[in-house]
Amino acid sequence: MVEGTDLPTSDIVQLLASHDTLAKKLTCYHITNKCSTNSDLALLTANLLLRDASDANPSVRSASISALAALPGLEESSVRAVTSALSDQSAVVRRAGAVACVRLYSHASQSVLYCGLVDSLYEGLRDSDPIVITNCILALDHILQKEGGVVVNKNIAHYLLGRIMQFSECNAVYVLTLLLRYAPKSEEELILLLNGLDELFLSKASAVLIATVKLFLHWTQDHPHLKKDMLEMIQPSVCKILSQNVPEISYFMLEFLSTLGDIQKIFSSHYKYFLVRAKDPGYLKTRKLEVLPLVSTECNVCCLIEEVKPYCSDYQSFRSAVTCLGALAQVSPAACELCVSILITLLDAPTERVVIAALECLLKVFNSLPMENKSVCISKELALSSQLSVGDADTLEHTDESVPLPSTSTDTPKSETSKPLPELPQDLTKAVTRALSRGTVQEMAPSLVLRVLGRLALYLDSAPDILQRMSSLSSSSKAIHADLVTAAVRIFLSRPAQSQLLLAAILSKALKTPGEPASRAALVYSALLEGPANAALLLGADIHHVALNTHDCEG
Repeated sequence: MVEGTDLPTSDIVQLLASHDTLAKKLTCYHITNKCSTNSDLALLTANLLLRDASDANPSVRSASISALAALPGLEESSVRAVTSALSDQSAVVRRAGAVACVRLYSHASQSVLYCGLVDSLYEGLRDSDPIVITNCILALDHILQKEGGVVVNKNIAHYLLGRIMQFSECNAVYVLTLLLRYAPKSEEELILLLNGLDELFLSKASAVLIATVKLFLHWTQDHPHLKKDMLEMIQPSVCKILSQNVPEISYFMLEFLSTLGDIQKIFSSHYKYFLVRAKDPGYLKTRKLEVLPLVSTECNVCCLIEEVKPYCSDYQSFRSAVTCLGALAQVSPAACELCVSILITLLDAPTERVVIAALECLLKVFNSLPMENKSVCISKELALSSQLSVGDADTLEHTDESVPLPSTSTDTPKSETSKPLPELPQDLTKAVTRALSRGTVQEMAPSLVLRVLGRLALYLDSAPDILQRMSSLSSSSKAIHADLVTAAVRIFLSRPAQSQLLLAAILSKALKTPGEPASRAALVYSALLEGPANAALLLGADIHHVALNTHDCEG
């Protein structure tokens, strides 16, 4: 059987006639596997199997019934044997009878559908043995697949839920999943069913707990206020499961918690169960770092940042750790300050991948500043750009190598320019400058470098110089060339005197490059012609929004 070879038919008959129970069971399994390719087996073993179906030994009866159901050409005898097995005194035989219905259906579907076996399987849902119930449900789901599977009515739902604690962990999960097909008909029935889930919320089995929560959320989708009470009930069980330190189970539980939405109020005081451990495998570290921001508050965020800090240099999880820092930095000003101090160190890391992750985190933190601060940044850009006079723009000659820039004179409202700008530490701006100036970083992540240059142009004195060095990358990709145009305009709005010639050269080259670079250049150039305010407003939107407008310009 292990090697997959066929036994001679005479040997099979001889073994089947043996009085050894184990030999009979193995022979029946062999017949089940080989009957589809050996037509003689059904003829030579049918009488022996029918005799064994009435054997006094339940193990022999169950094995012979399974083999009978698989034999083609014996449908009538198989139906009688399976029907008898479903009402047998032995639970082992009833379990085999339910599975035999599936085997019989695979080659004689009409016999199963029109000989009363479906009704017998429905009656099996009230069996005293939980495994028989599960097998009957599985068989009905397979046989009635075209009709949508088992029909769960009120009586079946209440009966199964009332006996749910008798099922094994695996079978309980299946039954709970099956109950998702039932919807309570009234508020009173809903309360009654929810009360039946209380004991399951204390389960130590993660799969059962998760299946119970899914069923609770399904039944209470019209009552979202009950979700908080449910989270409070499962909190002790979740913490106990996480404290067992079983990586696979912990990952499974954390992945599910991340889908529940707001878990901060319930689990924030128990954040220690979510902390990353040095012995955790890489996949679990990554999942924990994704969940930590969900349980962070102003009270524990600084502790979480200190716990995450060592993993920012970990080979397996540095990217997830730095991303986690960016999310934690948005919880409070103190967290942002602590995160920035860590980023200063990471920006000078010898590994380029760590530097790139730190730049992505910095960009996320900067983009998450309050909207009024962002508008202040735009106002500051306009104020600086107004320093460029019309005469300065007119000095650009209309040649094939440059594009004339419009006047950037504008009247900026005093009420906006009087607001204070968000401050960045000098150590941070120096670290960012050093990171952006590294040639290896520019080669590995050119689009990221250009985005950071454009966003932080107000704070980086060397932004035009770095952009000048990166202008040679425009030939490598049209997407990078388009990002180069965006960064050049942003730098121009912040530092017009230093970057006007460079912007003219970049726009001129982009307008000669078909595709996205030309459309992006035409878009920003038309915005500049209407005034710096329009260009600043346009570039204050995200890249996706700019790209949409670019397609409009192409049309």
